[in-house]
Amino acid sequence: MDNKNVNLRLENNSGFLDLGKSKEFNLVSIEGLESADYEINISNNIMYDGGSVVNKRIQCHSISFVGEVFINEDFNIKRQKLISFFNPKNTGYLTVNYLGTERKIKYEIESFKINHPNVYEPMEFQVNLVCANPYFQDTLSLGKEISTWIGGWKFKFKLPFKFKQKGDTKVIISNLGHVETPVEIIFKGPAVNPSIVNLTTGEFIKIDRTLTSDDILYITTEYGNKKVEIENNGVRSNALNYIDLDSTFFSLVVGDNIIEYKTDGLKPESVEIKYRNRYLGV
Repeated sequence: MDNKNVNLRLENNSGFLDLGKSKEFNLVSIEGLESADYEINISNNIMYDGGSVVNKRIQCHSISFVGEVFINEDFNIKRQKLISFFNPKNTGYLTVNYLGTERKIKYEIESFKINHPNVYEPMEFQVNLVCANPYFQDTLSLGKEISTWIGGWKFKFKLPFKFKQKGDTKVIISNLGHVETPVEIIFKGPAVNPSIVNLTTGEFIKIDRTLTSDDILYITTEYGNKKVEIENNGVRSNALNYIDLDSTFFSLVVGDNIIEYKTDGLKPESVEIKYRNRYLGV
């Protein structure tokens, strides 16, 4: 990859660090942005040629880059900043901008090394990152509401979708990423036994409980972070025990998804679906 067209921003609880053209630190080289490694398990056939594919998986995403610090009056300040920033205790997010395409990924620091053979040459540093979740995501924050109103104004972004009119119970959500992506559902009461159905896949999530007008139902379907919570007067409580046993914590498939909400009574104030497209690389 031509590093001249790549800008990086790393963020953690220590702050942020920029690398690239005309940035605080020069980017010398980078590897691993295209995709993580794949693993395919094949079972050999005993009686026939070849084998059968058992499963496929994407391994953790490894990204490595080399940066550069020029020798000047603030050289040592920058060196100390690097040592402090690349603390292996810090989990962070890497945002990559390549030719205008911008995506982010959560990372852990695997290693950090400085190479400075003499005082006359720029100091180089190499960083190896490992990403347990191998997918890059859109950079839009989940906390920022950019809505598409059915029958109203249309915005460029798809996060989140909001059902505006009382008669509108369905909406088409397009997953423009490379793989399935989980959702966050925000269901503002009142409602009786509210449910969200992905008509494209036939999967649904249903909560066997009545929501008052003061209740807000939150559902997160992300693997390793699945949640069902009800907020009342600013206090959230676990509501996983109210979930219908036939429910599925579904994800949006690649392409169009027809999403519908249902209740056994009462009309909800609003229903929102939040998500981020997921990508194999940048």
